[in-house]
Amino acid sequence: MPEGIALAFSGGVDSTIAAIQLARGGHEVHAVYFRMWKWRGEQYDHSEIEKRAAEISKLAPLHFASIDASQAMEGIVIDDFRRQLAVGLTPSPCVRCNPLLKFRLLEEYANNHGLQKIATGHYAQVKRVNEEYTGLFQAVDLSKDQSYMLCYLNQAILSRTVFPLGATEKRENKRIAKELGLSISEQPESQDLCFLNHYDYEEFLQQASPEILIPGEITDSTGKLLGRHNGLALYTIGQRKGIRIASKEAYYVISKDVPKNRLVVGYLEELGKSQMVVEHVNWISGKDVVNLKCDVKIRYRAKSVPCKISKKDGSFTYLVQFGQKMRDITPGQFAVFYRYDEVLGGGMIARAE
Repeated sequence: MPEGIALAFSGGVDSTIAAIQLARGGHEVHAVYFRMWKWRGEQYDHSEIEKRAAEISKLAPLHFASIDASQAMEGIVIDDFRRQLAVGLTPSPCVRCNPLLKFRLLEEYANNHGLQKIATGHYAQVKRVNEEYTGLFQAVDLSKDQSYMLCYLNQAILSRTVFPLGATEKRENKRIAKELGLSISEQPESQDLCFLNHYDYEEFLQQASPEILIPGEITDSTGKLLGRHNGLALYTIGQRKGIRIASKEAYYVISKDVPKNRLVVGYLEELGKSQMVVEHVNWISGKDVVNLKCDVKIRYRAKSVPCKISKKDGSFTYLVQFGQKMRDITPGQFAVFYRYDEVLGGGMIARAE
């Protein structure tokens, strides 16, 4: 029997095709639009979102709802983003936003309206492995796979989640939207840091969080002074552009010495570590892991590589070892663990060693 489903709805291609698929499958679809916090956010154009929902309703029936999540987002996601930048990390706010905000609010809506399932337009898959375990898997379209961003979901959420686009390809969904004559078929892709509202990241920091940007020294690994930086938050590990120091070879960001507010740079051969410490790990099974061999991604678009994981005593902190040097181990980013196409879990990178 078709179930009632609360679908996170942005009005873009992905959530639109997801809504049509679910509705044509006989489900009672509630398209829920979350009004998120945006820097320099203009007044939300409710008429445009409602217009898109009405456009879809001509193709497949759905209910439309709009929820103001801006205050919750600022308190849960944006404030944490600023805190992490202030201590020298390179945050990945989407990983936290999904379980703490989007999926939580979607579950609340579903519960309040007697709906059995929740859904989003993410490119990922959920599979019921057995009566006790629902697994998270990569999408069929690996070029658009978003399973990395969902590593903090748990069994309670996954057991009632549907990803209608997990077994589809993005280009095919865009083609369908165009054939259906939908006005959003040519809509551009959303940006990673959605709250920037298409403004520049550096401009956001300079104007919205100037207290984070404290100028300091740029040195090499021996402590030799090479120049000045305008704030550690403007740099990330492995970065080449923006250092602006004349040299016979290009400089890369090697590390950040936060207590001394010092940016450490070096040449390419100095970049890379063979192990890292990962904290606050969420295992999707809900069961603790002590030792494990698997694959890991250290950034959203990174290629997965083999690793060995061992748990540090008395915490959800793990040592992750590689068989090679990894160039872009970046504190604040997430390490997401995979076995073949299944997501095992993930946690925040604390430091490279």
